[in-house]
Amino acid sequence: MIFAALVLLQGCATPSEKFIDTATEFGFSMQELDGMPYKHRVFINPKAKYVDNIDELHVYLDGDGTPWRSGNRIAEDPTPRNPLILKLMKQDQAPAILLGRPCYYGLSLSESCSNTLWTSDRYASVIVDSMIAALNRWISARKIDHLVLIGFSGGGALATLMAPRLHEVSTVVTIAANLDIKAWSDYHAYLQLSGSFNPMTDAQIPSQIRQIHLAGLKDTNVPASIIESFSAMQKDAIFLPQPEYTHDCCWDKIWSEFLKKYLTQ
Repeated sequence: MIFAALVLLQGCATPSEKFIDTATEFGFSMQELDGMPYKHRVFINPKAKYVDNIDELHVYLDGDGTPWRSGNRIAEDPTPRNPLILKLMKQDQAPAILLGRPCYYGLSLSESCSNTLWTSDRYASVIVDSMIAALNRWISARKIDHLVLIGFSGGGALATLMAPRLHEVSTVVTIAANLDIKAWSDYHAYLQLSGSFNPMTDAQIPSQIRQIHLAGLKDTNVPASIIESFSAMQKDAIFLPQPEYTHDCCWDKIWSEFLKKYLTQ
């Protein structure tokens, strides 16, 4: 009876509550930061929490989550149901944080939130501005030499848009990322994300920033061809296709080896 009650309670938990529970289980602490003008939740691994002088900070950015519940019903809580980003960060031995978007991870009912922020405007200038402001607020209390932006899916789009405006960024890593929102919308026959920046045309990443873009060749959400086309437009970008991988599977299986090969641990 007790087990059944626990299962029932877990089933009633919101996506944000489940995500936060997983982050806590993985040993991450949570902090709320003011961006500009939105609030953001940040999850911090122990190496980032207890160290003030950091050579290389890994900043994880999550995907779009669940903007729509079904058909044309907008979700009340867009927080991802799949905590893949947490599974990746758990393997990271470097100081690392997960920087949340406005209205995600339990903030969707905040007064300043509007569902356009996770639908048509999910990569808008106000999103990028607020995330940069929140990140700058967190790093301002520390000495950080280099930032590595690591974005999954839509988080990869945001990583490319944020990178040119953060002078500490040395590397951008994207995983199954939506790097051309026009081509992506056309592929799915979706309405265009009218209020959003498009990384393909708007991400002006300086040549000194290293870029690594991973793609799953069996990804039917963000086709690898979109990621490859973006990579080809960038100076010296590394394109890493994974033959058997889909959008969500199985990035956590190779992540530890990827980190050892390409990033500081």
